[in-house]
Amino acid sequence: MTDKAVRGGKVSAAEVAQKVFDAVAQDQFYIYSHPHALGGVRNRMEDILLARNPTDPFAERPEIGAQLRAALRGG
Repeated sequence: MTDKAVRGGKVSAAEVAQKVFDAVAQDQFYIYSHPHALGGVRNRMEDILLARNPTDPFAERPEIGAQLRAALRGG
């Protein structure tokens, strides 16, 4: 599944590697491989600050959550 994600992603492994090298060179601690990653980070931070249970990261895309859960269960 990881190989499929890497091959099918909109951001290539080479692009992610370049982002990591650039971030290290700039002494940047947080590295985001995709601009949309910040939405999940923001939701998680809000959950923590408001002391609420974590928001379902697949609420807007339930089919992806179902696929991941099925893969984790071996099906």
